[in-house]
Amino acid sequence: MAAGILLFIALSASPAVVGKQGSPIIQNPDTLVTEATGFSMAAMGTAVDEVLGLDGGHFGVAVKDFSTGETITRNEGRRSFDIGSPELILTACAFDLESRGIVRFDTLTARDENFEDQLTRSAHGDIETMNKVYSVMARISGVEDWLAAKDMRGTEYSGVQLLWPGAPEIDENTSTPADCMSMLAIIESSLGDPDARRICRSPFTRTGLEDIQSAGIPVYGVCTRGETGLMRAAVAFLPGDRHVGIVVMGDDLCCPEKADLAFRMLWDALQ
Repeated sequence: MAAGILLFIALSASPAVVGKQGSPIIQNPDTLVTEATGFSMAAMGTAVDEVLGLDGGHFGVAVKDFSTGETITRNEGRRSFDIGSPELILTACAFDLESRGIVRFDTLTARDENFEDQLTRSAHGDIETMNKVYSVMARISGVEDWLAAKDMRGTEYSGVQLLWPGAPEIDENTSTPADCMSMLAIIESSLGDPDARRICRSPFTRTGLEDIQSAGIPVYGVCTRGETGLMRAAVAFLPGDRHVGIVVMGDDLCCPEKADLAFRMLWDALQ
């Protein structure tokens, strides 16, 4: 009897879904999918064409089904795009270095914070912290050297544009849909780690896409900030342990909302 009571308590305290035979399947709440989807790459291809036809900017798109490796990569005839701030570049580089034991998320980088704390703020758009993250990695493996080693030769890292009066102007951070998807793939490969999920959780905060974060499909990634160029990159956790990556790049934008609209069109095609 006591064993039965303990089993009941354990199951009641854990998030669960019901399997085909009615047995409870314990799942990580970070990756619990609450909605079914009708995902197909054919539908995504149609949505990609519609995004490329949008007025108000120039767009590049990449979609990848990480379960099969099938990938769609298209753009409007240009090789690279202004991506605004470099959240994706810095996050992917840090995740890769951490996966190889070159840096550690729990390394103390200041009196009261570690590298994971700084990387979380950087991934969510804190420009001062982006510089701190860059400095940590530059002491070990320069971001520029890392991009070259990964053969991401369509990407140019120029730094973080600080906003205080008189701050020096930097060149654009630029990349291609293929390179950005390669960086997103590095992030996706790390998402089995709870620390990595915490860093990339709620990627659309303070954008027009915040509602997606509570729509029933777990999503992890980063968004960049900029005045003329933006990038949205995220991994959706679909039913059946299927992960789909979406990258949207837009520059010469009439307004930031155009980048959000383009991503939403692809997100809607997932379902």
